[in-house]
Amino acid sequence: MRGYDSDLTDTQWEMIEHLIPKAKSGGRPRTTNVRDVVNAILYQVRTGCQYRQLPVNFPPWQTVYRYFKTWQRKGVIRKIQREVYELSRFAYMRDESPTAVVIDSQSVKTGKAGGERGYDGGKRVKGRKRHLVTDTLGLMIDVSVTPANVHDTNGAKRVLRKAVKWLRKAPKIIYADKGYQGRPLAQWVKDNVGATMCTSNNPAQIAKRFIPMQKRWVVERSFAWLGDYRRLDKDQERLIEHSVAMIRWAMVSFTLKHICAD
Repeated sequence: MRGYDSDLTDTQWEMIEHLIPKAKSGGRPRTTNVRDVVNAILYQVRTGCQYRQLPVNFPPWQTVYRYFKTWQRKGVIRKIQREVYELSRFAYMRDESPTAVVIDSQSVKTGKAGGERGYDGGKRVKGRKRHLVTDTLGLMIDVSVTPANVHDTNGAKRVLRKAVKWLRKAPKIIYADKGYQGRPLAQWVKDNVGATMCTSNNPAQIAKRFIPMQKRWVVERSFAWLGDYRRLDKDQERLIEHSVAMIRWAMVSFTLKHICAD
């Protein structure tokens, strides 16, 4: 029986269960229910609670944190997020790899945990910057997190390197806003990705009202989806790699709910 709205259904669990590492052979048998661990992580991402405040019907918080760190370090959550992404493309009857992607960044404040951070003078935010690549459905392909003072173009290179490394086919066009304008980045994208950068100004800044930009607006919606997960209201993680993992878990939860919707 499901205890919380953030818990995985049986169907959702079957989609990712094979990606969870099996218990090591020899030694003391595993007694922890790893599905409960996954549900605890998703509960935390959704509600924003601290590890120590996890409800008692989940495994001990120390156990949950240990699995979270181990799965992040071994790339388990990265594999889960990427497989769920490919499943979502199949569910929407799209090719496995998109021919066009959208890139944007979001600067967020950091919590009291400390860790690496910087100051974004344009947004006037002291914290970190999330660099997101999505397809034209708004589904996250990959993400990179940097201190907020890292320029968008440098962040774009980081996240695009990761994205094209595992996509079966490289995209042909990349949509972005004026923050990514400039010949150096366009040439880098052409040389390293084989794609064309398509950048334009946002007329909303002139009109003083919201104007959805063709193709580009989907990444803004993706950031709004992430905003529904309270752990991501701020960057609460001490380590940047844990920040990336939390975003991946949020997108796994979001995507599974949509492709398994009744």
